[in-house]
Amino acid sequence: MSHSAPKTFSPAFKTSASASPRAPISKTTKTPALSKSAQDTSIRYAFWTSGWDSTFMIIRLMRAGFTVQPIYVDNPRRKSREYELAALKELSHLISERIPEGRLLPLRVVPLQDITIDEDIAQSFQSLLDRLPAGQRPLGYQYRYLASYIKQNRSETPYIAIGIERASRPEECACSAVIQQFGQLDRDHRVDPEHSDPDLVTLLGGFEFPIMDISETEMRENIKTWGYEDIMQHIWFCHRPIKGRPCGFCNPCSGKIASGMSFLLPSEALERHAHFARIEQKYGRKVKKLCDTVYHFFHR
Repeated sequence: MSHSAPKTFSPAFKTSASASPRAPISKTTKTPALSKSAQDTSIRYAFWTSGWDSTFMIIRLMRAGFTVQPIYVDNPRRKSREYELAALKELSHLISERIPEGRLLPLRVVPLQDITIDEDIAQSFQSLLDRLPAGQRPLGYQYRYLASYIKQNRSETPYIAIGIERASRPEECACSAVIQQFGQLDRDHRVDPEHSDPDLVTLLGGFEFPIMDISETEMRENIKTWGYEDIMQHIWFCHRPIKGRPCGFCNPCSGKIASGMSFLLPSEALERHAHFARIEQKYGRKVKKLCDTVYHFFHR
């Protein structure tokens, strides 16, 4: 398999030259409506974690009139599992009640142990990881099993949507950064196989990225305009909660702070984030990760 060197990260997200014309994306662009013809009765499958991005994606698809099949991959070892499932139950009720334009099907819960990691996907994941610039935030390991799930269920649906926003800096969103470095999306919000690294196609070729044309700040503006701020109060995004509240320094918490969404975290979480950021700056990522683990062990 041939590999190309990673490109310099650029906030201007590209689409295929062969794609149909689209309006240029800028930081001030409001969310464009997703297109759905009256004859389109297909179901949109989407991974839903109860976090900000995936919940916004569900709302956006529903507002566009789609029937949405949400999917939650249940990892029994995930510390945030009970919080996420409780949030998804409440969010499902609120969204179904408030957005009649679309239809939200019952949540499909997929046990993680039912997913077999595909060998080709695992190799491509590692190849991309190995080629990232030193110090760049790496891709999360969940992409290995999410991509494997899509590949194992292609007979039902060839693509599953995932809530990844447009990022202007690599630390805001690892997945967005990797896509911009190693490839581009086509007009259907999918990895363009003709203009992307083979490893990127293997790993992320089964995903749809319907909200990668919008930043988290723009999502917040739209949620306020649509009147769904009360719905978003029920989201959950922290992977390693401390005493039932966001920790402040797991990847999702750090990403929210980096993208200007610190209002979603309590003050103690922001203080912890600043403390561990100083540790990473002084001693490096590995020492910071070790301190994370020790801290969580004594503050569960």
